[in-house]
Amino acid sequence: MPETLAEELLLLAHDIRGKCRIAPTAMDCGVVGGLLSELALTGRVTVDEAGGSVLVPSGGPPTGDPVLDELLDAIADTPRTALAWVTRLRGTGLTDRLLKRMVDAGQVEIDQHRNYGLFPETWYPVRDIVSLWEAHQRVVDAATASVTPDPRTLALGALAAAAGLAKVLLATSGDWRVLGTRIRERTADDWAADAVRRALLPEHRGATV
Repeated sequence: MPETLAEELLLLAHDIRGKCRIAPTAMDCGVVGGLLSELALTGRVTVDEAGGSVLVPSGGPPTGDPVLDELLDAIADTPRTALAWVTRLRGTGLTDRLLKRMVDAGQVEIDQHRNYGLFPETWYPVRDIVSLWEAHQRVVDAATASVTPDPRTLALGALAAAAGLAKVLLATSGDWRVLGTRIRERTADDWAADAVRRALLPEHRGATV
């Protein structure tokens, strides 16, 4: 079972062969957003609306996860908005770090693939099919359940939609555009997913804050 929302998002982002289904920048932004959302769901960070919407620690002990705790320490040291954290940390190796952890846990494998026999690419075929199916079903539930799902399910659905996975995950459950819109409506207050979505807008794609 993946340890964080970011790792669940990584499972969802790779097809059965292991090829990532979204662009590297979208994957990186989604991972950072997933880590921020994880800290919020576990009560470690909150948004200081009175202080310019920056993220601040909420107190409590470390999570015990080195990736999350390093990010928590950074948030404590430097006040920044969620959007600033996503744009600052994308491309810094967090995605690769989590993928290595998932390889070590047996959730994915490494496949050194050559695209058209020429261009080397690293693919990550999923081996933890049960966790992949469960994560996929939760994204569907975030869009289709008649009763509002639990916060973690909504957070995963919001992150998946923000990172550009709505079509591949929701197309067999109905009109993916309608379902993606429903997720956004249900998670309108999800600041982590909103930061991911905004970081992928043209005006923020090359920004470093």
